[in-house]
Amino acid sequence: MLGRRYSQGIVGDALYANPNIMPLPLRRCEYLKSLNPRQIAILTACYFVNFYKLVANSESQTLISNMAAADKSFEPYSDEYMILHQETSEEMDHIWTFRTVYSMVCRETGSKESFDAPGFFRGKVGFIPRADEQAIDTQFNLTEECTHILELIRQPGGLQALLEEMMRKGRGYRYRTLHFLMGDAPRLLSPSEVQSLGLGGLWLLIRFVSNVELKQAEAYLFENPELYNYEPLAFKINEGHLHDEARHYTTSFDIGLALYKAATSEAQQFIRELVRLTMEDYINGTFLHFPEMLERSMHGDLCTVIGLGHQTLEMALCHPEFADKQVDIDGLFTSWQEMEWQYVLPPFGPGLLTQKRWRYIAQQFERAREAMGFDYNEANLDNRLQRYQNILALKNLNEVFSLA
Repeated sequence: MLGRRYSQGIVGDALYANPNIMPLPLRRCEYLKSLNPRQIAILTACYFVNFYKLVANSESQTLISNMAAADKSFEPYSDEYMILHQETSEEMDHIWTFRTVYSMVCRETGSKESFDAPGFFRGKVGFIPRADEQAIDTQFNLTEECTHILELIRQPGGLQALLEEMMRKGRGYRYRTLHFLMGDAPRLLSPSEVQSLGLGGLWLLIRFVSNVELKQAEAYLFENPELYNYEPLAFKINEGHLHDEARHYTTSFDIGLALYKAATSEAQQFIRELVRLTMEDYINGTFLHFPEMLERSMHGDLCTVIGLGHQTLEMALCHPEFADKQVDIDGLFTSWQEMEWQYVLPPFGPGLLTQKRWRYIAQQFERAREAMGFDYNEANLDNRLQRYQNILALKNLNEVFSLA
């Protein structure tokens, strides 16, 4: 049914997302302001499918890690075991749907971009150094690095030694190690080892943190339906996915926290530190003003948000409707960086959506931080921590939010 419905392509000027949520300065850029309603509709369709491409590739990790956590942490056919297996089946449906829609838009636009992309669990969080992305390998091999990690975590004091090694070798190594510990490592360890190390809890708590990043964007993808003409099936896909992920969200937190508490004290400390570091990565990558993201991107870091905007424009420019709107995308982004920007978030348009998204992240992160009992490292967060704290303290979202 989905394939037949979407075989008609992008029709008319119905929107596939709220234009204000796209990381593109529609209200300030003369080029973007010159686009007609049909072209804006195509742009939102390209944003919709590229956003869900990132989601789908992140959910691909869930297929592996949920099964490993279920098989090594719970009795077969127990409630928790069945919940994780059921969620895995739902993730397969999500990926299939997102791939189908992506293929439709590629066919419509003529884009040749692959559906494959690094997801949240491979370190594509906020900003990622180019060298880290180039090192990503989606195929599992039991490398010397993986063998070393397995040997280390089986030793007394090994988790602390591994944590120190992760800190010393940097972010790329940390995410490679985290990815291995959440996915393939449990399949190479006994159930008792997985449980004492708390690897099922590590996976589900990191999944919760990543789901916050997903939900803060997805929940506002179709904001203000009374004001916009949204494409009905795109709206329905978003609504259905939100419904499923709301349950997965609860599962991740509740079951993950229980497995974390059942682990050894050394493992709890290890998990706590990795969750804290991952949350700090998200805060550093999310609590940024658009021009700050542009500046970081221009200095060699790959920004998830800016990358999504770039991919959206690249795909849209392939569409015949953009034949007379060809533009140098890199030059366009450079011109945006050179604009004068006020460091405030107004209570309307993109500013209001950013306020809502930031507050949602802060509220959910506080839930995890308080439950696990840790404080952020202020030195790692700089003014982003002040923004995080300020948005939490904001009484309402009907006023200008000044950026620290």
